[in-house]
Formats: sequence, structure tokens, C-alpha cells
Amino acid sequence: MNRIALVSFALLLIISCVAPVWADPLADEMAAMNARWDAAINNADFDALLPMYTADARLMPPGAQPVTGAMAVRNFFAGRGRSTSNHKLELVDVSLMGSHAYVTSHFTATFSANEKSDPHLWQHRKTP
Repeated sequence: MNRIALVSFALLLIISCVAPVWADPLADEMAAMNARWDAAINNADFDALLPMYTADARLMPPGAQPVTGAMAVRNFFAGRGRSTSNHKLELVDVSLMGSHAYVTSHFTATFSANEKSDPHLWQHRKTP
């Protein structure tokens, strides 16, 4: 084994052992929150959404009026019942600006209407 290959292999081993130390705790927390949100929607446990929203939270659904407040957001999703299943948020990016975190996620879900299910790929982006 030549020296370059040996040094490259050693560096790869070192990086793979150190990489977990470089984990981003904020990204980990946002990914955990995404998982809690997915579970609430997939299990139709809309009360579980309440602690994820502030009193002045604002949901802006396409084609509808904005919904303001944690309870109103909860009621918005509860009003849709089990029309959404297999919801899965995938964290793309977390940006910290002052005391606020801005999260970009992709999600997939199956939306049902009139007992007919159609899988759709949706993309949600929150930008500063």
C-alpha cells in the first residue's frame, strides 16, 4: 500500500470517528420536532400540535385565509381529519438568525378525498 493511500485511509478513519462530535444540536432538535409533527398528523393527534405553535403563530394555507394562534392552527388540521396520511418531513436546512431559527424542509404525504387517495409530492420552504 503506498503512502498516499495509507494517509488517505487514516484521515478517513479519523473523520468518521470525529463526525458525530460535529453534529448540529439545533438541526437535531428541528429534525426531532419534524418527527413529532409527522406523528401528530399521521395519528390524527391534533392536540399534540399545540405545544409546537406559539400564541401568535400564523399558518398561511394556499388559497385560504391565514389562521392565527395555536388553537386555530390545531383546529385547521383537525378540520381536515384523516385526509392526510404518510406525512414525512425531511430537514433540508436550519439557519439561525438572532434568536430565531428558520427551517427548510421537504415533505411528502398522501392526500385523500372522497375515499380516493392520490400520492402527491409537496414542498414547503420557510425562508427569512
